[in-house]
Amino acid sequence: MFKKILNIIPRPLLIRLSIIGRPVLAFFLRGNKYTDPIDGRSYRKFLPYGYEIVRENVLSPGTLSLERHRLFWLYLKNETGFFTKKLKVLHFAPEQAFFSKFRKMKNLDYITTDLNS
Repeated sequence: MFKKILNIIPRPLLIRLSIIGRPVLAFFLRGNKYTDPIDGRSYRKFLPYGYEIVRENVLSPGTLSLERHRLFWLYLKNETGFFTKKLKVLHFAPEQAFFSKFRKMKNLDYITTDLNS
């Protein structure tokens, strides 16, 4: 079912709908088996994701992040001064999982751009 939704609904609309649906999903899937390092919340499971091949338990319900996003977040947190140093950041095609978090960070002069903006 999840694959059909991803393939039928255009991506820009999916992003808009996720703003409403994300808190609801996060609430119903809360638990303590998996923790998303981006929002620090724990869930009993993650959502399936994939357009061609659907993979189970990969999409965080709170941030809609995939493994690569969560790994990148941990790298930035543990291996760089990204969260503490005063930085200018130009972010091309910002991922939904990062956009609002980075924008709120006082140490960043954060600018985003995309081919469609």
